[in-house]
Amino acid sequence: MFLVLGGPIAGLTTALNGWLSGMTGASAVVLGIILGLMMCFDLGGPVNKVAYAFAVAGLSAGSADNQAPWQIMATVMAAGMVPPLAMALATVLDKKLFSLAERENGKAAWLLGASFISEGAIPFAAATRCASFPPACWAAPSPAR
Repeated sequence: MFLVLGGPIAGLTTALNGWLSGMTGASAVVLGIILGLMMCFDLGGPVNKVAYAFAVAGLSAGSADNQAPWQIMATVMAAGMVPPLAMALATVLDKKLFSLAERENGKAAWLLGASFISEGAIPFAAATRCASFPPACWAAPSPAR
């Protein structure tokens, strides 16, 4: 499987990194929005990893005079924490919408989200793909609940 998917994923990663590097001179807000969406898109998948690698690669260029790489990393970190923390908060705010197992997953999602582990939202995406994870709807319809 690595031989089949490794090449295309590496090519996509290189292309996305080149595209993001070309945007560094663009508006910081636009770059932040794009990186934030990339972090939330696939909950720890390849698109998420490209955004994180882009931010980490720029950290060495940061200094007191050039704080942009640090701001980029802060954006990426905050965006990576949003999906699990949002789902954890949802399980607290409206408990009747979630099963007992989902509420238990919500408790774990607090810790995972605070630790920058976006995979804490995966149990919710698996249970209700279209409601909690819209990109999953593009591939296949949501299972009956």
